[in-house]
Formats: sequence, structure tokens, C-alpha cells
Amino acid sequence: MATLNEIVRFSGQVGDFIFYRRGKKDVVRSKPLRHQLSENSKKSAKDFGEASRNAAYIRKAFAAMVKDYGTGDLTTRLTKRMYAVFKSIPAAHAGHKKISDGNLKLMEGFEFNAYTSLGSLLLQMPKMTLKDNGFIGLRVPKLATGHFVKAMHRSDAFMLQVMVFNLDLQTGHYEILKVRDLKVSLDLPEFPGAKVAIPIEMEGERAVFVALGISYLHDQHRKEDRRYFACQIVKCIHLKDGVEMEFIEPLKEAAIRVEEEEMGLSWEIGERE
Repeated sequence: MATLNEIVRFSGQVGDFIFYRRGKKDVVRSKPLRHQLSENSKKSAKDFGEASRNAAYIRKAFAAMVKDYGTGDLTTRLTKRMYAVFKSIPAAHAGHKKISDGNLKLMEGFEFNAYTSLGSLLLQMPKMTLKDNGFIGLRVPKLATGHFVKAMHRSDAFMLQVMVFNLDLQTGHYEILKVRDLKVSLDLPEFPGAKVAIPIEMEGERAVFVALGISYLHDQHRKEDRRYFACQIVKCIHLKDGVEMEFIEPLKEAAIRVEEEEMGLSWEIGERE
């Protein structure tokens, strides 16, 4: 017959508790709780994943420029910029957001080099136009070299590079186009002007990204100091069958302010009796 001083030992699981022996000691621990994500958290996670995938597409498409110009944790910064595009999509689409529904213009101005902006080196941006015959046109007018690019110490030339990433938003098919490098001597008092027409596929729904880079040369060699090069996504166009689509901001619910009517008698204006 067992007495009150006797201890019954057992091992196993009872509910959320697990009993077992460790050496000469009896030990009990609880099962780890599974963290249950809320429905909104699941939707946000799904949308962030989609934004990350689209940022990866851009990074891979511009791999050559990422290699030559990318600094300062480009991957994180690019993903953050793409997530801003997804945040522009109304909350009603949460969990099912697509890049085609967002404000793609938010991608413009993204700098590959976190330390040097394109505008600090390239003083005159090429004029860019979308032509009806399936071309993107870039043109720089004739102007003084000192008004076109910034003069840099121990540099005798500069080089312009252009790449285009044209993504079909429905099928995922894409084309990558690269313009031949344009090398110009800094000894020229005047830039003679230049233009190029880039043929692109326009059928269907597309996102077209144009990246422009500049780097400085000395004795035909590119200077690797991050102060001497910059690259930016200068244009992002949302096309539908060749027509540029304008992003329309979602309407925000306006708070209706109800003013309480002032109580009491009102004055009569005039001298009527």
C-alpha cells in the first residue's frame, strides 16, 4: 500500500505538458506554442514576397550595371523601393497585389550607387520620348561639355551606358536591350550632341525600365572610385498596347465634419417692427 510520502513517477505527454527524467530528476516542460499569423499578416507577407520577386527581376535584368555601379546594399534598397510601389496599391487588393496595379513611377530615380547620384555627375539629362513606331528615343542636344557633365580630377573622358528592361506583365517574358557605350573626351569644349532610337516590343501590358549610367576614364581605364560613377533608373513606363498608362491614386474616404448647430435665439438684422 502506497503512503503519502511515495512519489509516482511516469513519463509521457499530458495535454501541452511533457514529463521525462533527466539523470535522477523528474522534469516537465510545455510544448512550444505555434505562432499563428493573423490573416492580415499573411496577406502582407505574400505581397512583400511578390515585391521582392519583382525587385529581383530588375536586379538580374540589369546585372551588368549592378556589377559596375551597385554599392551600398543595392538589393535591400531596391526591394524597399519596389515595396513602395506595392504600398501604392489599395488595401482592398491585399494578398493579391501585382506590380501592374501599382505606381511604377516610384521606381524612377533609384540610384545604383548609394554614395553618388547620377544628377551630381550628369548635369544635363538626355531627353527621352516614347515614339508611336515602337521606339524609345534618347537625345542630348549640342552644348558646352562643362554644361553636360561635371569635370572630375584626373579624368580625361567619360562614358555613358544605357540599358532597357522590357517586362511583359502578363506572361513574364522580357527583353533586355543594351546601347553601345558612348565615350566622349573631356578635352572637347563642346559636346556635339547625340541621339539613339531603341526598338522595343509594345504589344500587351508592359513595364519598361530604362537605366542610365556614367563613369569617368583615365588613359582609357574606368576609375573605380565610387565618386566617379553613378547609375539610375531614369524612366519607368507602364504600357498597354503601346499607350502609356497613368497611375490614378485611389480615392481616400473624406471625413465628414458635422458642426453642431448653435443653440439659442438669433438676432434679426434690420429695423422692422
